[in-house]
Amino acid sequence: MKRFSSIIILWVASIAAVRAQYLTDAIRVYDNFYKGTARTAGMANAFSSLGGDLGSVAINPAGIGVYQSGDFSFSLGMLSFDNKSTFYGTSYTETGYQFDFPSIGLLINRKLDASSDWKSVNMYFGYNKLNNLNSMFDIRGFTSNTTLMNEFVSYANASPNSLDSYFEQLAYNIGILNFDIINNKYFSPYTGIPLQMQRSMETSGSLGEYSFGLGGNYNHQLYLGMTINVRSGYYEEVYHHTEIDVDNQITDYSYTFNYQLMTWVSGWNAKFGLIYRPIEPLRFGLSIHTPSVLRIRQEMYTTMTAVDDNGSRFNEVPLDNLNNKLGNFLDHYTFTTPFRTVVGVSYLFGERGLLSVDYERANYSRIKVTSADDVGAKNATNDDIKYYLHATNNVRVGGELKLNSWYVRGGFAYYQSPYKSGEVNENAHTYVYAGGLGYRSKSFVIDFAYTFMQRSENYYLYSDPNLYPAKLENGVGSYVLTMGFRF
Repeated sequence: MKRFSSIIILWVASIAAVRAQYLTDAIRVYDNFYKGTARTAGMANAFSSLGGDLGSVAINPAGIGVYQSGDFSFSLGMLSFDNKSTFYGTSYTETGYQFDFPSIGLLINRKLDASSDWKSVNMYFGYNKLNNLNSMFDIRGFTSNTTLMNEFVSYANASPNSLDSYFEQLAYNIGILNFDIINNKYFSPYTGIPLQMQRSMETSGSLGEYSFGLGGNYNHQLYLGMTINVRSGYYEEVYHHTEIDVDNQITDYSYTFNYQLMTWVSGWNAKFGLIYRPIEPLRFGLSIHTPSVLRIRQEMYTTMTAVDDNGSRFNEVPLDNLNNKLGNFLDHYTFTTPFRTVVGVSYLFGERGLLSVDYERANYSRIKVTSADDVGAKNATNDDIKYYLHATNNVRVGGELKLNSWYVRGGFAYYQSPYKSGEVNENAHTYVYAGGLGYRSKSFVIDFAYTFMQRSENYYLYSDPNLYPAKLENGVGSYVLTMGFRF
C-alpha cells in the first residue's frame, strides 16, 4: 500500500510510505496489551502462574487446568481518553469515552476418577481482547518553513509522469500543487510561508482472539493447557490535515487533506502452557505462544478541499485518467509473527492473599511480511523490521489481598518500546497502573477494575527534513466490570 502515515510510527524521509504502513501494522498486530477480566486487569494481568480465571487463558492456557468447577463469565467496560499533543510550542488536549467489551468465556469441568493422578480435564471456549486501538489526537501549531505539500512535491518530481491519484493528483487538480514549465518541476505555493497547521486524527477498533482450549490437572501439582486461537480484528484510521495561510501571502486561504484507512485482520495461532506447584504456596508458570499467520486486508480513500481568499470552496476526489471517480484503494498482505514466551512466579499467603510476577519476551525484529501485493515493499519492509525493531522485555507485577469474601487488588506493568536504541521512539515505553475490587461466593463472582495505560512518543505528520515532530502523550483509562457464575 502506498503513502500512509500513522500515530504509532515515526515517519522519516528514508522510509517509503508504503513500508511505513507495513511497519506500523507489524507492531500493532504483534502487540499484546491483554484486557482479560476485571480480576486479571486489576492485577495488571500478572497471571501466567496463577490461572483459575478465564482472563488468564490468553496469557497461559494452563490456567484452564487449575479449575475444579465450571465457570461462565463476561466483562463489560468503558474507555476514557486523555490525550495531549504538543507541536511547535502549542499544546492541545483531546478527551472522550467509548464502550468496551473485553472478554467472555465458558469453561466446562469434568472430574476424573478420584483414584487417578489426573484429577480433572477441562474444556474452554471464549474471547479475549488483546489490543485496544482506540485513540484520538488534535495536533495544532504555527509553522513557517514546512508543509505537507513539500512531501507531495517530492513524490511528484520523483515520478512527474505518473502522479498518484489519491495524493499528488488530488493536489494538482485542486490547484495547490503546480507545475513550473520553465524549470520543468512541480512546486506548491504553500512552501516557505507561515502556516497555521492542524491535524485531527482518530484510530478506532481492536484486535482479539476466539479460543478453544483444553486443560488438565495432574495430582494438584502440575497443570497443563493448550488453546487454538482464531485472531480477528478491525481498525480504522481517519485524519484531517488542514493548513491555513495566516498572513494572506497566496490566493488560497486554506486546504484540507482527508484520509481514511480501514484494516481487517484474520489469522490463527496456538498456545501451550504449564503451571507447576512444587509446594503448596509456590507456583511457577510457563507459556509458549506459537507464531501467528495473519492476513491483512486494507482499503484506503482520500479527498481534498480548498478555500480561496473569497471564501469559495473547492472539492476534489480521486479520478482515473478518464476523469471517472475511483473507489477505495485495496491492498493485501500477510504477516507471520514470531514465538512469544511468558514465564511467571507467584506466592500464595494462605487465605490472606498473593503476589505474582510475569516476564514476557516478544521479538519484534522477527516479524516477517510473507506475501504482499507490492513485492518491493514487502522485501524492503522486512529489512526495515530488522533494522528498526528489536526484542522487548515486558514485566507485570500484581497482588491480591483477601478480606473474607472481598478482595482488593493492585498491579503495574511495563511494556518496552519495540524500537531499537538510537531510534527516535526508543523510549516510547508503555506503562499500566491497575487496581480493583471483587466479591466472591461459592457460585457467584463480581469484580471491578480500573487501569490506566500511559505512553509518550514522537510523531511526524509527514516526511519533510524541516519538520519537527509532535509529542503525543497518550493516556487511556479502562473501567472493567466482570460477572461470573461457577457451577
